Amino acid sequence: MPAQEDSFHRSQTLEQSQYEEDLYSHQQSEHSQSTDDVVEHFEKMGLHDEKKPHGGFKEKVKGMFKEAFPEAITDIKIMGGMAALETRVKKEMHDPKLFPEIEHVAAVRRGIELCPEEQHFLAQRKLRARDNFAKYLGVRREDVHPEDVPTVSFGGSGGGFRAMIGCLGYCRQMQHDGLWDCLTYVAGVSGSCWSLAAYYTFGQASFDKVIDHCKVRFSPLHPLSGEAIRTILSAPGGARVTLGPLIQKSKSGLQTVAMDLYSVFTTGWIFFQDDPATHPGRGHLPHKEVAGHQKSWYRWSTAREFTDNGAEPLPIMTAIRHERPWKDWKDKEHPFDEADHSQGDHADAKDAWFQWYEMTPYEVGCDEIQAWVPTWGFGRPFEEGKSTMQLPEQSLALLLGLCTSAPAGPLTSYITTISRNLPTNFLGNSVREMASKVTKLWGKKGTEEFQEHHPLHACNEHNFMFHYTHVEPGQGRPPGLENSPRIHLIDSGMDNNCPTYNLLHPARQTDVIINMDASSDVQKDTFQERVDQIGSRRGLKFVKRHDVKPGEDPKDPNRFNGLYAQIYDGKPCPRPETVVDSYGRNVSNPPAPIYDRECTMIYMPLLPNEKAVPDFDPSTAKFSGSYNLVWTPEQVETLVKVCIANFEDGQATIKEALHEAWQRRIAEREAREAGKKAPVPAPAPAYATT
Repeated sequence: MPAQEDSFHRSQTLEQSQYEEDLYSHQQSEHSQSTDDVVEHFEKMGLHDEKKPHGGFKEKVKGMFKEAFPEAITDIKIMGGMAALETRVKKEMHDPKLFPEIEHVAAVRRGIELCPEEQHFLAQRKLRARDNFAKYLGVRREDVHPEDVPTVSFGGSGGGFRAMIGCLGYCRQMQHDGLWDCLTYVAGVSGSCWSLAAYYTFGQASFDKVIDHCKVRFSPLHPLSGEAIRTILSAPGGARVTLGPLIQKSKSGLQTVAMDLYSVFTTGWIFFQDDPATHPGRGHLPHKEVAGHQKSWYRWSTAREFTDNGAEPLPIMTAIRHERPWKDWKDKEHPFDEADHSQGDHADAKDAWFQWYEMTPYEVGCDEIQAWVPTWGFGRPFEEGKSTMQLPEQSLALLLGLCTSAPAGPLTSYITTISRNLPTNFLGNSVREMASKVTKLWGKKGTEEFQEHHPLHACNEHNFMFHYTHVEPGQGRPPGLENSPRIHLIDSGMDNNCPTYNLLHPARQTDVIINMDASSDVQKDTFQERVDQIGSRRGLKFVKRHDVKPGEDPKDPNRFNGLYAQIYDGKPCPRPETVVDSYGRNVSNPPAPIYDRECTMIYMPLLPNEKAVPDFDPSTAKFSGSYNLVWTPEQVETLVKVCIANFEDGQATIKEALHEAWQRRIAEREAREAGKKAPVPAPAPAYATT
């Protein structure tokens, strides 16, 4: 790792901790305000009786609110503090003690190679890989040459909280059985991005801890209910960590819209820790941490704590951008008249596609355009490859909003959901209007944008490739990415529900990809279409090794034997001219860097497991639907049990594939040493499930 980068990263953490310590007392005093503030608010509005003594009015208001609307005091404080919050955020975002990155200009890095930080991670991870790999396969350490250890990656699919919990369940068992320690990369689509974000932040690299948290947090409140929103915003520092990112985004010149609200409130509720005694935070200031709002949890770059030394796999969150090369922007805020990717001019276009972007703790970028920016610099305006406004790192909550937008649906459903959870009185009405008031405060179009714009396509982000190429005065720019001031990144499940594309980055040289698929259609045998779509772009042909069909009796405990882990053999092949896209249309094959190595894929669909949980199908059970964001502890445990059993039933297949990849690596090394073509590797032995 470059010394300057390492020094910056360490000083960032230390200075942030010191600043938080200084700020803590101020936050606590804000939280402990009495009803006097509410009374003062009414007096300023002229709602007190001038004929009666001031003290009498104050006591009357206190009694009224305590008896009739105990929560209204909190709500009025929240709404009344918005203007002050904006002033405070504006001041803090220019303070290098809290955000040392603002003293650095972010620059675009070009190229297909991995960034220096990721290369350093790989070197550190390889030091651990040999022992872990030998232990997992049950072979002697001295029999494994360090160069022969295959690069193994795990990918989690989308599917709302079902995918999040499913990813946690599979990863939990990988961690317990030792496979997790053999992984180099872990990537997620949509709901699985929540899993990775939780694990590398408040989970402190423990899947058991995150699962236990989900059992507490995921019921009885919906993340977008009035009660959940009130809980988050009224916690010490809650309004700052939740709404502060929206203020910063607005101050950077971006329009904040509905999807941004979905982002901060959903992530805020998932991350929220309600018991400081049980969840004291981490680091060297545990007594100073506020429950649910440790600032480092909302900075994706701080996950480097677990990756710089190679202790954990490198996490990759994914999102996609809709590329229509012939289109330029309609206006400053909206790229196209038609936002729906399945309608309008896209429906008949053969040369429109989705570009896959990735977000690691090191960089945000896209290998198709071969452009990357530091994670701490994403979200800033750029011109000719340099950031023009030095803002603090964008909140992880907003990044997760880009990655997990599929479960959102039209915003009207948000309002309906929130309304169902609120009483029909002053308290309910005030909270119901909270989100729209926030949008009025910072959004350019106010409630019109909030109520009518489909949030899936609404998030605006600064385009770090804007005007990247220098143009002489008087010369025009063609339509396309470099002429777009904004980019819209959306849920990558819109294109493919597994993160295969990013795990096949050519420089990562992945030998085995384990894809956990919690899609709702896993029993319809559609995975071949999805793997063909990505494989064709990368120049790989994946062929299913065994054609196993499920049994017909749904009560048969062995119905899905042989299907919990399915091997697809991937070999380099010429890129076809056309490919079937996510809408089922035959279109021109989108550009992508070629992957020129063999790669084995292990497909692990989230299937029912009668032996673990009888009469439960994750794809059809009502509570495990993709759009359900309320799960009881028993429901979380039910799905986790199925995931654990499914992984165990497929583990022999995983070991078989890892052994084969090991043999391929041995053959490659020996061929290099002998200067000749690698021989065909020997078949792997049969492994029993541990």
